[in-house]
Amino acid sequence: MTSGRFSSSLLLGLAFATLASGILLSYARHDHRVQFRAMQDLINERDQLEVEWGALQLERATWAGYRRIDREASERLAMRRPDRRDIVFLRVESADSSVPGPGAESR
Repeated sequence: MTSGRFSSSLLLGLAFATLASGILLSYARHDHRVQFRAMQDLINERDQLEVEWGALQLERATWAGYRRIDREASERLAMRRPDRRDIVFLRVESADSSVPGPGAESR
């Protein structure tokens, strides 16, 4: 009788373990699918953000282009390029000039 009771409880325990293993396997597969789908959504979002970033880089390059800045300076700010007679060149004296620089000792 003890042997029969032991074998039936062993059989019941194995059946329970098999059922629990099947349920846990189903849960693990479901969880994997959910996480995989979330990862795919994040990858798609990343790709969309990279496209938007590229468009913003192009827009920034357009707004900062030399031609546009030159046009805005002349149209909106009424700026112009100086004539040759308006340009003044300054001659810089050499470092050993008679004017003492900062930190020079007075004699």
